[in-house]
Amino acid sequence: MKILILRSSFQTDEFVKEEYAELLQGMETACGVECCILGDDAASIEQWKQHPYVPDAIMVATGGVENLFKTVWSTIDVETLCAPSQPKTVTLIADGRNNSLAASLEILTWLGQNGLQGRILHGTNEEIVKALRATSPLKGLRVGLFGKPSDWLIASDVDRDFLLEQFGVETVDIDLQRLIDGIKAIPQTDAVKVAQATVKRAKAVKEPSCADMVEAAKAYLAIKKICQEERLEAMTIRCFDIVKTCGTTSCLALALLNDEGIVAGCEGDMQTLMSMLLAKRLLGEEAFMANPSNLTDHSTMLAHCTIPLNLCDETTIRSHFESGIGVAIQGVMPLTDYTIFKWGGPQLDRYFVAEAQAIKAPYSDHFCRTQITLNVDLRPYLLKHSIGNHHVIIKGRHAETIKQAMEKLRIKNLEFRD
Repeated sequence: MKILILRSSFQTDEFVKEEYAELLQGMETACGVECCILGDDAASIEQWKQHPYVPDAIMVATGGVENLFKTVWSTIDVETLCAPSQPKTVTLIADGRNNSLAASLEILTWLGQNGLQGRILHGTNEEIVKALRATSPLKGLRVGLFGKPSDWLIASDVDRDFLLEQFGVETVDIDLQRLIDGIKAIPQTDAVKVAQATVKRAKAVKEPSCADMVEAAKAYLAIKKICQEERLEAMTIRCFDIVKTCGTTSCLALALLNDEGIVAGCEGDMQTLMSMLLAKRLLGEEAFMANPSNLTDHSTMLAHCTIPLNLCDETTIRSHFESGIGVAIQGVMPLTDYTIFKWGGPQLDRYFVAEAQAIKAPYSDHFCRTQITLNVDLRPYLLKHSIGNHHVIIKGRHAETIKQAMEKLRIKNLEFRD
């Protein structure tokens, strides 16, 4: 996400950086913002005209920049602001200091007089960051697909050209052989440190041996290395090929990567990965990617073999449920409020969201290792209108925030239907 910061000639770039340090840091951390400061002087304006670009938002740092805004705007093609199906809205940021709000109001009025839509993000640093995250939560992201989607996911892929054009998300294909070679190249000592740290965090270890832990740690370190090399903010993997080829699993890797801020999903499911990404960028929350596994008229149980450790009250190290190989996570999630969410369709044109509370339920050996039971009947939706298999579970009640974001993106909401 790119933000252009406007300042008057009475102030300097250094003043802006110091005055707004906390806000700039918050935007960078939460939204991956890249900022460029533009001053109201001839040299700065001439430099801008040589290399103009379309910013995602314009931050007004001081008063007296109204004509600077007009100059900047004259170099921008309004039709390239966002996708053709979306309204052309200019986002201004102003917290009020240094006459920034006054200048923004003048600019907003000028936009309206010229037939353009505009809005001002104003408030505390936290409120501005939250509002900014909602305006363009996915733009500029690089997502890695390690191998192809799993063979059984016949309805969970995404049109990648559409993803780039409509949402600004770039996908990067990672050959699984590169990962396999990377796993083999990880030093034993590095993997042992990760394995020991993971065991220390867990309540218990059941099936996996020390050797199993080390191999799973190697997979984590190899995936993380590729994510860093390719500048990936999210990834999904055709994980069962790693089970067959390397005799280990990526369940531990995905758990640790999610904890560290790299959104990580399994089975190459791009639609669910986009759901997890939206949860992270819009809400700042990690998500549990899970299979709906058991439905009654008053509850829904979901399960999977990996989960961000940060979402669990406690964890037990287990083997992978289906194969009995490698390392998986059996997490105990707190009995609190959750949001069930799925954004899907080849062109991400529909979504489902509901809120519920986790309830105590017996653990079953017939399902994946981490299990959560929610006090909601999802049968009318899941058995007739489900958007694929995997859904994501987000801690807290976020349905209204998600609905507002989806409404801006003009995505269809699938309500309960009998």
